[in-house]
Amino acid sequence: MKNWMFVFILMVLFHACGGHAETAFTFSLPLDDERIVVLETASERIPLTLERGDSLRTTSFALALNGGEYARIWVGDFAFTVWLEDGKPWTTKLKWNELHFEGAGADINNYLNRRWMHEIYFRDYYVMSEAAYLERLEQVVQEREKILRERDLDPNYTAREMKRIHWLRGYYLAQMASRVDERAEKIVLSEKYLGELKEVAKEETVCWGIPEYPEAIKRALFALAGEEEKTSDAVGRMQRVLKLATENYKDKRLVEYIVHKSVMEYAGQKGLDGASELDRVHRACVERNDYVMAYEKMYDVCKKLFKGQPAISFTFQDTTGNEVSLSDFMGKYVYIDIWATWCGPCNAELPYLAKLEKALEGKNICFVGISCDFELENWKAFVKEEKLGGVQVYMNGDKEFMNAVLCNSVPRFMLIDREGKYIDANMTRPSNPETLKTLEALPGI
Repeated sequence: MKNWMFVFILMVLFHACGGHAETAFTFSLPLDDERIVVLETASERIPLTLERGDSLRTTSFALALNGGEYARIWVGDFAFTVWLEDGKPWTTKLKWNELHFEGAGADINNYLNRRWMHEIYFRDYYVMSEAAYLERLEQVVQEREKILRERDLDPNYTAREMKRIHWLRGYYLAQMASRVDERAEKIVLSEKYLGELKEVAKEETVCWGIPEYPEAIKRALFALAGEEEKTSDAVGRMQRVLKLATENYKDKRLVEYIVHKSVMEYAGQKGLDGASELDRVHRACVERNDYVMAYEKMYDVCKKLFKGQPAISFTFQDTTGNEVSLSDFMGKYVYIDIWATWCGPCNAELPYLAKLEKALEGKNICFVGISCDFELENWKAFVKEEKLGGVQVYMNGDKEFMNAVLCNSVPRFMLIDREGKYIDANMTRPSNPETLKTLEALPGI
């Protein structure tokens, strides 16, 4: 009796203090899938340890929840949106990149992870007209809203999910707008589109916890910063994004998110050389522990790409199978183009690259194209058909070099001095008039 009374008192105190019992969730991968798995909530990222069984790698995690909340399970670089709700556990297995849920929380999560007829694909940002893109986006939104209504899920969740769909639309609107400058065929967005984008950028604190909410605002700010300062360089544009975030939003969580994710995205593509203001703002505004740790790790990598640092070496094969190394060019300046035949912006730069090569013919500089193509023969044929100049080499699936130089997208250009040290690990493109001026002004060129 005494033991029973003790447990009863603990339960009363637990609920009186606002505590919540933990709810357990289980996630499994095929045994041969070695990808890292991370649970991301609105407040933290939790690496998950998977135990090897007979046919699966499995992890279980338990959380004390107050109602329900969205989260993401990252499997490598691929994210699955899930719903975690107090008292509604679930189990799920990943098979063929699909999740199928069982348990009390299965209905909502099977809805979230169903296959959709209409999707926005990465390629759409670069090839679709504004009208066609908006038409596709409306199909995406209408399909999700229709299926949501038909599922007859919990009304509180349904209301929250309608908000998520709203921010999903905003995210896709911002994504297309933020990539206009990267398109091979330029377009000018209408005033109506830009007006909608400004609405996306408005703070709505009650939506914190919806993953697409801060993502949409961050991308919208990037697009709007580009519209406001058309002549701004990359670091200047990012400074404008951070200024808009720190001066216009009250929710510290949102400011931290925008500053951290924006600076990390920039650093991951261009490094942090010459970006001292971005570093200053991040250190001043971001206190969340996992953000700080991730940034310090990134900063340590970026330091290796600063001006004057030894350039990351490489050895790849040319079209004839001969090995070519960075050290082969010692004593000459080296202008590197990391590219791919399937990349529209890469192809758009090729005529300008040919003009650079022509203008600097006979000078003390070598032009090196490093292809990250998937198919060797396709690359060889392209080099031959397009009569590409300079030295052309092929990575052959080896991404260590790209990872080392933080090359997450192409094209990427680099300038190396005669001693094999970086002048600029994120050099301007051939189409930029400043590029030829910079190269012509090199000492001893």
